[in-house]
Amino acid sequence: MTNVPFPMITLPGQKMNASGGRLINCYPEPLGATAGMPNAYWRVPGLDIWGTAPSGKYRGGIYSQGTFYAIFGDTVYSYGGAGAGTALTGSIGGSKFCWLAVNQAATPDIAIVSPGIGAYTFPAGTTTINAYPGGVVGTPNSVVFLDGFFIFTYGDGTTRASDINATNINALNFATAQSKPDTLYRPLPMPSGQLLLCGSNTMEVWGAPINPTGYPFSYISTIYRGIPGPSAIAGAEDGWGKGIFFVGDDHKVSTLTTYTPTPISTPDLDQLIENEPDKTKIIVGVYVSRGHGMVVVQSPTWCWEYDTTLQSWHERESYLQTYWRGYQPINVFDTWLCGDVKTSSLLEISGSYRKEVGDPLRMRIETGPLGGFPSMVRINAIEVYLTKGASDALGDDPQETNAKIEISVSRNSGQDWSVPRTLEIGRQSMMGQRVRGAIWGSANIEGVRWRFDESAGINFGFMGADMQADKLR
Repeated sequence: MTNVPFPMITLPGQKMNASGGRLINCYPEPLGATAGMPNAYWRVPGLDIWGTAPSGKYRGGIYSQGTFYAIFGDTVYSYGGAGAGTALTGSIGGSKFCWLAVNQAATPDIAIVSPGIGAYTFPAGTTTINAYPGGVVGTPNSVVFLDGFFIFTYGDGTTRASDINATNINALNFATAQSKPDTLYRPLPMPSGQLLLCGSNTMEVWGAPINPTGYPFSYISTIYRGIPGPSAIAGAEDGWGKGIFFVGDDHKVSTLTTYTPTPISTPDLDQLIENEPDKTKIIVGVYVSRGHGMVVVQSPTWCWEYDTTLQSWHERESYLQTYWRGYQPINVFDTWLCGDVKTSSLLEISGSYRKEVGDPLRMRIETGPLGGFPSMVRINAIEVYLTKGASDALGDDPQETNAKIEISVSRNSGQDWSVPRTLEIGRQSMMGQRVRGAIWGSANIEGVRWRFDESAGINFGFMGADMQADKLR
């Protein structure tokens, strides 16, 4: 008998025979020291519809005084809770993702920036969107609120600030990035309370002392690491509190420890980032589910997640796609929401959902090679350790009432896989059966790789497997 080692991190490899295994739509969670196996592999949180709009793609949102304001297409909608949004009057030009901020005035002002188009504003609780007052604001590419000020950034390296808790911008309230003439993409509050101005080749830290006139913040330090686009950094979201994470101009994912970037990505992910043809489309987002802080790094064709609790990576794929349909998570009403690539909806991210808006959310574990190198082996059987009896008697019949897993084997390092065999995991609370498949033939000298799939919308976990094999001469 040979224990089949499940990977603790997704490692697809630059070539198939260099793979250490893959985790798709699942992540490992350590079990107690006295449990039957050291880890259980659970499904990533699913998605369900939280809010709807008549049409348009989600382009950003902001919460203020019990209402969430979200942009779909060119319209702002208000949400007092889950359900259909109420359209506000006025339109937001452009089609790019927008950046929103709210100040602390008695009646808060909400500022909206549509990159390349202009800025807009409206008082919270009102129903009409207006052009940002005065001509000083110009055409910014982002906005954030910090220490009483709206902070705007511009592609030429300029940053402007409003008066305190007001929309007015004094023409003298501006500064220019100090270190390099790179593109300035985003302003971001740091956990220290300082301001991070994020450019294409550098990031600058600004903060106290607060200036009584002119631009309120003072230059402090430069971090010689940039970002490839405005959405490639996250971590200032409400409800997160686990630090700043970003894709850098070195094609790595890093976290910012004080003023020092610390890389956390693997060579496989670095290669994906390097190969991305339009890196301005890379999005970094964050959310929390079941106590796990997840950092989402995605492009239009792939998606990886970093579990800050376990410090491990897994891949994420929506039904029949190679990427995740969700994007730009935001915490609202103590709930993590995100946009939807497929519909004009706000989706809730939750570990209690095990599908994505009704679509299957298939969890897949692929192992690294297993055999008797340099000898061939004959595979007599594979037995799987999992949460038996996890079917749901009240679920969809038969896929949830009598749930099954699929097992495939590859004898050429993952280039080809056998037709999947299905094995029942047991109806609800039926724990006595074995989950075992026999007679798999022989493996070549590099061994075999195993693939385990589960797609039913049930609370289910893989924990391990055992391969029974004989070495051949």
